[in-house]
Amino acid sequence: MAWILLILAGLEEVVAVVAMKHIDGLKRKTPLVVMTLGLAFSIYCLTQAMREIPASVAYAVWTGIGSVGITTLGYVWFKEKLSRGQVASLAILVLSVVALRVTS
Repeated sequence: MAWILLILAGLEEVVAVVAMKHIDGLKRKTPLVVMTLGLAFSIYCLTQAMREIPASVAYAVWTGIGSVGITTLGYVWFKEKLSRGQVASLAILVLSVVALRVTS
């Protein structure tokens, strides 16, 4: 269950960051609420996951899911460019997260 909570925490972080992109200088309230609730839920799930998963592993996986998730959405939805080096770095990050899961 801890790993499910950790994955949820990472995915919710992605939702919060996407909402953050749409806040428009705090003018738009709905994305602000989504971001605030998303970050709160993400931190809650991360905290619960850290009851069973060491903090060092949980935090690395959480940030890895967030980094890969927002980069992927940035590329797909926001048409942001990715260099080959960035793609290679993200692949290494994914492999690192998988290795942390397998070894813990």
